Amino acid sequence: MENENEASGRRTFKIQAFKYSGTSIIDPETVAETCKAVTRAICELYAQGNISMTFEDLYRGAYNMILYKKGEELYSVVETTMTSEVQSLCRPLDAAPADGVAFLQELLAKWNQHIKAVSMIHDMLMYMDRTYVLTNHKTPIKELGLRLWREHMIHSDKIRERLVEAVEQQRGGEDELIAGVNKMLAELGEDVPGLFFPDGELHDAAGP
Repeated sequence: MENENEASGRRTFKIQAFKYSGTSIIDPETVAETCKAVTRAICELYAQGNISMTFEDLYRGAYNMILYKKGEELYSVVETTMTSEVQSLCRPLDAAPADGVAFLQELLAKWNQHIKAVSMIHDMLMYMDRTYVLTNHKTPIKELGLRLWREHMIHSDKIRERLVEAVEQQRGGEDELIAGVNKMLAELGEDVPGLFFPDGELHDAAGP
């Protein structure tokens, strides 16, 4: 059953006890349907911030995939779908407007859309994160989200160039935008700001 946590604004849900049938075999059709449902849910979270299925159904499906030793298939689908969504999300940034303010605003909007989706994907696949990911030394969902965004930012020459240019244009300008980008880069990793700015600090680069 789903409940709305008004105080935190986050969706919470309770999962009823699962019954293990005693067999180690799961119907291939069920595996395919679960992977399809998870893929659709991830796409919906990136597109609109909510999903058509209930979190409980998705959680239950992921739980059964892990229970029946199909964690590799599930994780592969999640990683592939998140990678595709990050690429689609960042694609417009390659053709972003020349105006520095507009570029930084769009960049931060995309980043916030991404981290919101990642947070909800983590909630949806929490059991996978706590079991299969841990025991098989896979990258946890939230870390995967940061890695995918970081790799796209670093490997896109256009985004790197536009980011540096936009920050330079903002000398003495929109401090909140500079602070937002600085925070984003810092969350991506201690070394990331230095990959864009020699001193690793946007505020210095954007100062008077």
